[in-house]
Amino acid sequence: MSTPSTPAPEPEEAGDEGGRRDFDEEFARIVDAEGIAPRPEAPSASAPGIRDEPENPDDPEDPEDEVLLGDFEPPDPDLPPASDYAVWSWTALIGGVLLALLAAVLDSIPTWAGALGGIAAVGGLVALIARVPPDRSDPTDGAQV
Repeated sequence: MSTPSTPAPEPEEAGDEGGRRDFDEEFARIVDAEGIAPRPEAPSASAPGIRDEPENPDDPEDPEDEVLLGDFEPPDPDLPPASDYAVWSWTALIGGVLLALLAAVLDSIPTWAGALGGIAAVGGLVALIARVPPDRSDPTDGAQV
């Protein structure tokens, strides 16, 4: 490690009139003393291709989006109603796990209830996995335009 050729200024000398230090000037002095070539400056915020910050940071809307989208609001997707089979499978899975956990934690619940909860959870999981179709009839990724 080399020693700097110029001594570091005292803190009262290094600051401006407010007592603050000019870190860029100090860094340039240290880099120059070490013999390191400084990297080129980063592009400024006013350079072409760099977006300026929005005037109101609380408003995430981009003015360009307003021009492009106009008054368009995407519709809510129509979801099919859940089948009774799916509702009972999810109930068995979640309820069985909760019952098994409660039986393991609380002494007031008998151990056979915990075993029943474990069986219900496994049965619900098997029922949900059995509903998954073996192959996809639609070879696309599901995107629709």
